[in-house]
Amino acid sequence: MRRLLVTSYGGPEGLEWVDTPEPAPGPGEVVARVSAFSILWADILERQGRYPGQPEAPFASGHEFTGVVVAVGPGVEQPQVGTRVFGTIPQGGAAAELVVAPAHVLYPVPDAVDDIAAAAMFATYVTAEVGITTFARLAPTDTVLIHAAAGGLGSACLQLCRAHGAHTIVATAGGAEKVARVAEWGADVVVDYRSGDFVTAALEATGGAGVDIVLESVGGEVLGRSFDCIAPGGRMVCMGASSGRSSDRFRLHTLFEKGISISGFTLGLWIDAGLPAVAEAADRVLTFAAEGAIAPVIAGVFAPDEIAEAHRLFESRAAIGRIVVSFDAPGAG
Repeated sequence: MRRLLVTSYGGPEGLEWVDTPEPAPGPGEVVARVSAFSILWADILERQGRYPGQPEAPFASGHEFTGVVVAVGPGVEQPQVGTRVFGTIPQGGAAAELVVAPAHVLYPVPDAVDDIAAAAMFATYVTAEVGITTFARLAPTDTVLIHAAAGGLGSACLQLCRAHGAHTIVATAGGAEKVARVAEWGADVVVDYRSGDFVTAALEATGGAGVDIVLESVGGEVLGRSFDCIAPGGRMVCMGASSGRSSDRFRLHTLFEKGISISGFTLGLWIDAGLPAVAEAADRVLTFAAEGAIAPVIAGVFAPDEIAEAHRLFESRAAIGRIVVSFDAPGAG
């Protein structure tokens, strides 16, 4: 079978499909034939050698996928052979024709959700759902600020906040096209961060009080300035750092000065810890998807041999939504 490796740090030229033996499931594991996998910021940062705790090159790429179970190991009762599943593999290796994974990290996919949607849904939507419900404790009276709302995680946050009944959503996006799309998806106020000031917009939208919730995945200056528009008693949930930078505003005294709570959430850590909130969030996400309340925005579907182009599009930040690599795409061999 073929597996995608990062053979050297740097640009997409360091990605290479290699032939490897087919995996066999061990106790508690299943093997799934991958239908499609998506690209995450973690994949980009790992390829660049910038992701904390990543392995040395060469290493297997990819985290989020959907496929069909083709073999189960000793002790596995669910999912059974033939079950369509989705999930994420924190240690990597999802970009492959066959993957082996612990059975408890994969979840059955309803027929109403197709392979492309399922491949683009787990990491972003389950991350967003845990952030919104477990950490932010979203209430119908809350005003929410969502950063990078045209991206995969940001659009998932936007859709789920709407599905959960948020009162007002302020969102940021870069460029006129992205701003228009985010408005179409249901944001009440959209700020073009290239030319506008999200702090001013958030304060205006709340009569100067500040937003109740900030859903943040950029880091750097965006994280720092978010402290200026969050209300006392507000909740900030940090779910990533696509900028690759932290903020000098993040100080212990900031919590006292602002009277807020700040949470950090990494899905892979919670999966490895076996925390039940992940499975509960996945179930809610799939229910919303089957009902048509949410649907991942797909920016492009690529064949496996187009992996370098897929990475370049993602890295350019020009894409609106998720980028998926499908083994059933035209040209896939």
